[in-house]
Amino acid sequence: MEISLWLALILSQLIGLDSFQVPQLLVNATENDPWIWASLPEDYRIRSVLFYTEFEGEKCPFYDYRLEPSIVHPWAIREYLGNGTLKISAVVETHQNETVIESFRIRSLGENSASVEPLLKFLPSSEKSIDCEKIRSSTKYCLPTISHHRGKPISCSGRLLFSESFGDNENPLKNWKHVVQSQLLEPHYEGVAFVNRKANSYVENNMLHLKVTKSNYGSKNPFYLENCTYTKRDANQRCGEKKYRLPFRKFMPPFDSAKLISLDTFKYCRIDIEAKMPIGEFLFPGLTLSSVNHDAIRIAIVRGNKKLTDFASNEIGGRTLYAGAILNDYGTRTYELEEFASSDDHYGNDFHTYTAIWKAESINFKIDGRTFAQITNSTIVQELSKNERHIELFLTVGGEYNFPDNRIPPEQKSYRNFETSLSSKIKKAVTNAPIWDQDVMIIKNINVYSTDEYEE
Repeated sequence: MEISLWLALILSQLIGLDSFQVPQLLVNATENDPWIWASLPEDYRIRSVLFYTEFEGEKCPFYDYRLEPSIVHPWAIREYLGNGTLKISAVVETHQNETVIESFRIRSLGENSASVEPLLKFLPSSEKSIDCEKIRSSTKYCLPTISHHRGKPISCSGRLLFSESFGDNENPLKNWKHVVQSQLLEPHYEGVAFVNRKANSYVENNMLHLKVTKSNYGSKNPFYLENCTYTKRDANQRCGEKKYRLPFRKFMPPFDSAKLISLDTFKYCRIDIEAKMPIGEFLFPGLTLSSVNHDAIRIAIVRGNKKLTDFASNEIGGRTLYAGAILNDYGTRTYELEEFASSDDHYGNDFHTYTAIWKAESINFKIDGRTFAQITNSTIVQELSKNERHIELFLTVGGEYNFPDNRIPPEQKSYRNFETSLSSKIKKAVTNAPIWDQDVMIIKNINVYSTDEYEE
């Protein structure tokens, strides 16, 4: 990263692209705060900005990349100035594919004041190690955080709390546990049983695959889940029975799939999940942060259908990305944000990075670094912030949370979630639909970081 940036800065100096002029850097210092805000003014011509900051002495440089989102002001960074000096270069990319650089020196003047002057011939040092630790991981330059991990508070923002790339050949799922139970009953009304079988959850090429398969439960293969994780009174309906009974057929899910829960828990964090979504009628992938109260922050809502519209004729199929929550305040209910991201292609055609930034006052959602939605309702954020949360990864079929009856008209979904014989009706709907293009969700990697109130 450092070498490529260094070369880019040299080339931009030599080429001298000057049809776009980078405006003066704005600096905002506040009382009794050694940190400053440095920002560029709004300009419709700017597509992205890469900030490169050098500090005094032998301290490591720091990079901040800002790509224009739809909600928040992107051209601002927060850096530690103290009583010292900073050198900041802004590498600006315009919508006309120009790359322009301007560099500035910022000096502390004390008493909540700082001076800013342009640097005409400043190039970053090429002598620093590529593996140099980022300055924000230094204890001296610790930005306080309210993040928690495994029940313990974290000191500084920007710390990597959890990383998963499924690279352990002997035990690639050592950080996870399986959920084993049927999802057919309320409140889910989904057409799957989550099982712990290699056909439904496996690691291949250091990537986790969650796959839906047809079940073959019947008189010769009674629906019975060994090591079922559901322990409440109606466990026989969700875990099955060893001996086949004809009246029990209504509890037999038409499909098997998998659900994994992380052993680690978090409160207030940024989570990045690089995933490839499934493609097929009524498939639904789950990327969530869930608690013991069975509520959840839904990091990404991508329905498998290539085309699907709601009662208002809005497109809600796989070319549209939503986010939201499952709340457990007045009975379990879904909360899906109105903001969304749309694509020309189904989101399952490629890998994308899905992000949630969970803070005390808001929850931000991103796709490939671009903010597309926010939960700012204080009541909902507070409700979701009562407990630490596990990461949940799953793939299911149908469901009231995912394909609600009050949103999807009968001509788009031939069955109702609360009808009797739901299992056979979900199976019939899938059978009558086009064959699934991609009956698997693939997870490439997951990273969780501590966060702070300033992260956007």
